[in-house]
Amino acid sequence: MLIDRRFRAPVLIASALAILATTVHADPPPTQYCEVTIDFSIDGKHVASPSAIVAFGEEAEVMIGNPDEHAWRFRILVDAPTVVRRVNVIPVSIALDEIARGEAYAKASPELKAVPGQRADIETIFGDGDGRHAHVVLVANLRSDGDINALRGRADAPEQN
Repeated sequence: MLIDRRFRAPVLIASALAILATTVHADPPPTQYCEVTIDFSIDGKHVASPSAIVAFGEEAEVMIGNPDEHAWRFRILVDAPTVVRRVNVIPVSIALDEIARGEAYAKASPELKAVPGQRADIETIFGDGDGRHAHVVLVANLRSDGDINALRGRADAPEQN
């Protein structure tokens, strides 16, 4: 079967572009940070909604309240993303302490594999005779250096009146 010459060039160009499009792709920007947002409640009453930018492999600490009287401390550790059963996940560890009159009491320490951008709900009952029900909602999102620089730029910008 002979193909008319006027159809050969467009077919060859289209084939070359299709091959090029499937082999050339831009790598996503490298991520070294994770933004972790938490919604924390006890016995159905909202306590706080902290968030933190955490560098992979480093611990971030968020304190809510006055540690000399009563406070909650979240220690958040995030590791680099990995793949589990063909799904990208972010390993996240949280240590939750209740602080009363300067004394810290460990309350919960969940470890989870968070799917980026998806909500993870953690329900627990505090032990040692405490018995309160805690609900922690966590969302983890990857953040690039560009994202972090933009956030820092907004934080450093003077307030507009």
